[in-house]
Formats: sequence, structure tokens, C-alpha cells
Amino acid sequence: MKDKTFAAALLTCAVPLLCQAGRPLQTEDAGILEAKTCEVEGATSRVRVAGAASVRDNALQLGCGVGANSQVALAVSTTSDGTDRERGLRLGGKTELWSAGGDAGAALTLAWGVSGARAAGSSWKTAGVDARAVVSVPAGPLTWHLNVGHERDTQARSSTTAWGLALEHEGFGPLAPMAEFFGNDREAAWWNLGLRYTLAKDKAYIDMSYGRQMTGGTPSLFTAGFKLVF
Repeated sequence: MKDKTFAAALLTCAVPLLCQAGRPLQTEDAGILEAKTCEVEGATSRVRVAGAASVRDNALQLGCGVGANSQVALAVSTTSDGTDRERGLRLGGKTELWSAGGDAGAALTLAWGVSGARAAGSSWKTAGVDARAVVSVPAGPLTWHLNVGHERDTQARSSTTAWGLALEHEGFGPLAPMAEFFGNDREAAWWNLGLRYTLAKDKAYIDMSYGRQMTGGTPSLFTAGFKLVF
């Protein structure tokens, strides 16, 4: 597929949709689901590169708190450029390593993931593994999120160091704005702006984001999603 390798790398490494991201940010937050609490998240994204076909990705994830300050999630996805299609499967999770205490305290979390992919007419193959340290630090109505981690593309046999820095506002009524920079050591960084709308507090949300890579050709990213907690 023309430009498929580049676009797939964006989606699986630089632009994690669900398992390693606190939507609509690409930067993860340190929060952990309580035991026996679950959430369903859905997201769609479009990556556009000048002179190339747009690549679309749709993903759906179920995550649950499992106790011991941990949560796990399973996500399925479909990536397509309008000609070829690839299916993805990902198991991810987070474990809190340290907390200052209380919902308003700083926290350190370890996030991890293992993903697989299957192109049309092919069998399932391991696509990548990753792990990252996640720090969240509240500061009044704002919360800083910092990620640093390692990602291994098992198909390309390459590794990257990924990072993210985000600032999230608690919200003006039901609207919560946020912004971030994220990237890795192999590509130019991205900026991204997000907005989350609360439909029902602690129960239902919708969100969207728009960002661009800070490089020649300026690839762009648009995402929209939802989350239901139960």
C-alpha cells in the first residue's frame, strides 16, 4: 500500500488511539479505574499527509479496574487508506506505582501494551510492545501529564523512545480544554488541541482533537471519540 508503512507507523507508534492515551489526548494520564469499574471507549481518527491518501482508523476498547491499583483493557481497530485495510488487536494496562494520596494528588503509573495486526489475506502477527512511565501532577484547576517510554515495532524490528507533555483543564462547566506536545526520537514532534464534553458526570463523555506534526508537509491528525463508564 502506498504510504501505508508511514501511516501505520504514525497510528501505532506516534498516535496511539486508545490503549496508551487519555482521550482526546495522545498523552496518557496516571489515573486508574477502581476495581470492578469498567469503561467503553470508541474513537475514530484521520491522518492526512500532503500528496498521499488519508489514513483512517476506528477503534473500540473495553477496560476494567482489576484491583491492586491496576487496570487492563482490550481494543480492536481497523486501519484503511481507502484501498487496503488492516485489523489490529491490543492488550494494554496500567499499574499505579506511587501516589501522593487523594484524587487531587500527584501520581506515577506504569503503562504497557502488546499489539497485533492482520493485513487482508494474511495471518495475525505481533505488531509491537511498549511501556512508559506516566506522571500526573495537579496544579489548581490544571493537571500536567508527562510520559516517557519505549516502543518496539516487532515487524520493522525498530525501537523508539516516545514522550508526551500535556496540560488539561478541569473544565468550564461541561467543557474541558487541553493541549499537548508528543512524539518520539525518530520523527518531528506534534502539537495537539483537545476538547472533552461531559454528558453525565463520571458516566458519559464525548471528545475531539486536532493536531499537526511540526515538519515539512505538515501531516495533520483529527480524532473524535466517546467514553461510557459503568
